[in-house]
Amino acid sequence: MIQSTQYPLKVSTGGNEVIATGTVHLTEPEVKFELANLIIKYKFITDSGEPRFTAEVINNEMIINLHNFTNSLGEGLLKPIEIGTLNERVLMATCYVHTTENNIRQFHYTFMLRGV
Repeated sequence: MIQSTQYPLKVSTGGNEVIATGTVHLTEPEVKFELANLIIKYKFITDSGEPRFTAEVINNEMIINLHNFTNSLGEGLLKPIEIGTLNERVLMATCYVHTTENNIRQFHYTFMLRGV
């Protein structure tokens, strides 16, 4: 999201304030975000199960494991999930992933705060 000092842009949806959104092209099975004092990692895992996500906190880092996200048409977490708090507001995230051959991915992300 590009900000202009002359024309500040605020985005909200469903009563939530979008604070960061973008796309990262991945050639590795992990992407790391540092937002204020929070570290959020998304890890891609392949196993014998269905596409799903799991989450855990390890060493004060939020790890969101995306299992079997291999669809070239795309798949993701479009309903915001709560991942923490930031400035006493609930921090939420969404993501959508397009996976091409050799596990090269286009990773779309959005971070939001509950309440506008």
